[in-house]
Amino acid sequence: MRRHSATLICTAALATAVLAPVPAPADDWRIVGRNTAVVRSGPAFTTDLKAARIDFDSFEFRGFLLGDGTWQVSSPVTHQRLVCATYEVGVRFGIGNPACNDVRWLSDPMFIGSRRQCNAATVIHVGGETTPRLGDQLPSVTCVERVLRCTGSCG
Repeated sequence: MRRHSATLICTAALATAVLAPVPAPADDWRIVGRNTAVVRSGPAFTTDLKAARIDFDSFEFRGFLLGDGTWQVSSPVTHQRLVCATYEVGVRFGIGNPACNDVRWLSDPMFIGSRRQCNAATVIHVGGETTPRLGDQLPSVTCVERVLRCTGSCG
C-alpha cells in the first residue's frame, strides 16, 4: 500500500508541473531587423572621461553613450499585422571604420525590454542602462547597431 501512495503522489506532482505555464524558449525570438548608425561626433574635449558623451542618430533609432557607461536608445517599432507580437530593441556598440564596415563589437546586443504590439501599431521603445566597461571604451566607439527581435506573429 505504501508503494501505491507514493505513485499517486508522484503522478499528482507531474500533472501539476505539466499544467503550469511554461515561458517561451529563448529560441522563439527571431531577429527581424538590424540597423547601424555612425557615432555623430567624438567625445567632447574634457579632462574627465566620465563627463564625456557621444550621440548616435539614424532613421531607425537614436541615443547616447556617456563616459560612465550609461546609455539610452529610442526607437520606433512598427508592427505590420493585426495579430499581436512582442518586440525587443537592443543595441551594441563597436569600433570600426567610418562607414561602420568591419566592426569589432564590444558586446552582444543589450535589450531594453519587451513590448507587446497589435493592430499595425507603431510604438516608441525607449530605455537604457549603465554598462561601466563601455564607458572605459567611449573614446574608441564609432558604431552602434540596433537589433530588433520579435516573438509571436511577427511581420
